[in-house]
Amino acid sequence: MSKKKTSIIILILAVLIICIPEVYASQMKKAKIYYKNKVIVLMYHHIDKTESGATISPARFGTHMKLLDEKGYNVISVEQFAEFMKKKIKVPNNAVVITFDDGYDSFRQYAVPIMEKYGMVGTHFIIGTSSDLHNVKTAHLTWEDMRDMKQEGHSFYSHTYDLHNYGPLNKDGSKTGPMLSNPLYLKDKGRVETDKEYLARITKDLSLMEQRLDEELNNDYQMIAFPFGAFNEKSKKVLSDLGVTLFFTTRPGINKPGNDEIYRLNAGTPKLTANKFLERLEEYHD
Repeated sequence: MSKKKTSIIILILAVLIICIPEVYASQMKKAKIYYKNKVIVLMYHHIDKTESGATISPARFGTHMKLLDEKGYNVISVEQFAEFMKKKIKVPNNAVVITFDDGYDSFRQYAVPIMEKYGMVGTHFIIGTSSDLHNVKTAHLTWEDMRDMKQEGHSFYSHTYDLHNYGPLNKDGSKTGPMLSNPLYLKDKGRVETDKEYLARITKDLSLMEQRLDEELNNDYQMIAFPFGAFNEKSKKVLSDLGVTLFFTTRPGINKPGNDEIYRLNAGTPKLTANKFLERLEEYHD
């Protein structure tokens, strides 16, 4: 064998000796098991270059997705999650679902390209009236955009049609509460809604939302994220009667099969640095 060929072989072996352990270590890191037969659901709202309140930057969201990928978390669709919660399928170890609330167009503009970079999909709980009428300052998703994104594996469900507001609970309006979970004060009648009136109002809104989702997206599943995380047994019963099977709250926790009220971790805050994001997830490791 010539010296030249020997040198090439030695060089190749040296490269393999250096690289193989790194590749192996990387695969081992991704294979690490943090939890089994459970799912963490993350909650986001708006993405914008200027951060505030429940708005985070594209860079911060990108860091979150990069960390999920690097640390070996497995993002699944909300439909897989729904089947898992009904005890019909298993999910990968370290399973995560990514959700957004409110229907902002920033989901399409920023979140989707970042998620797709890592082969991930997300779910957005939209406010029906905002996508129907576009009567708000911040751009909301159009039904056409949602149909396009649905083809790529993303999904869209209810955040009510027009109950994402606080309403008056007393005569002078000094006391207010979420419109879904509270009988409202009727100024023209000088009293609070009766139980019958309250149920009729929320049923009209919630059924309209399910109708619009069916008309525009033809979803196979029915789910809701409660506005402000507020609900009661009466509103849940109305939704159940309409076919809704999963109820997403704002309560933190990790999800195990058999429950229909879903815990979510609020990841959409500027206060959540990369390290704090990981620490938040690690709270639910076995």
